[in-house]
Amino acid sequence: MENNQIMHPSPGIRKTKFNCLKDQQCALNMQIRLAMQLHNRQVQEELEKKLEDVTKQLECFIY
Repeated sequence: MENNQIMHPSPGIRKTKFNCLKDQQCALNMQIRLAMQLHNRQVQEELEKKLEDVTKQLECFIY
């Protein structure tokens, strides 16, 4: 029965992880907007890659 608990984290842990990822997503969006305003294409592209990774992790929670 212990293995079952390890494989399925508690709802509180999942909620905390989900909220953390949503916060990261929001922060990255704001940073991307700032990079766009400053016309810094390189930073914008790097941030977009990070945002893509965070979005993929969020999709695992949703589906």
